[in-house]
Amino acid sequence: MPEIFALDTNLYIGALRGDEVRQELGRFLGRVGPRMRLHAVVAMELRAGARTPAQRAAVVSLTAADISRDRVVTPSLDAYVQAGRVIADLAVKERFDAGAAPSFANDVLIATACREVGVTLVTANHGDFTRIGRHLRGFRVAAPWPAG
Repeated sequence: MPEIFALDTNLYIGALRGDEVRQELGRFLGRVGPRMRLHAVVAMELRAGARTPAQRAAVVSLTAADISRDRVVTPSLDAYVQAGRVIADLAVKERFDAGAAPSFANDVLIATACREVGVTLVTANHGDFTRIGRHLRGFRVAAPWPAG
């Protein structure tokens, strides 16, 4: 079965801010096509950061195709429960303070929902997601831009 991918927020932001990342994203989307998914938490983070009409329009432009085709990863109740377990494991086993980085809980939820539906997360934030993966068997993460 072909690998399915979702992008982390940082890659969308990079594409919004710079031509080089936007071009890389375009090439990646050309390779993976309908195997691309938008994560609901990523959509929330993108919309939260879009403060101007131009920024909102850019976010809509990046996300509309996946939304209109219902290619969205939405966390289930179990994904939330597993995210809580991972955060607790990190606190106990690695003395990691998730409260020091408020967006970290979102990252864990992105990971648990991706794992639940068998989606590989593509991110430039490999360090945090590798840490999460130590406590989330079966979660797959890739650096930009996998061959697909």
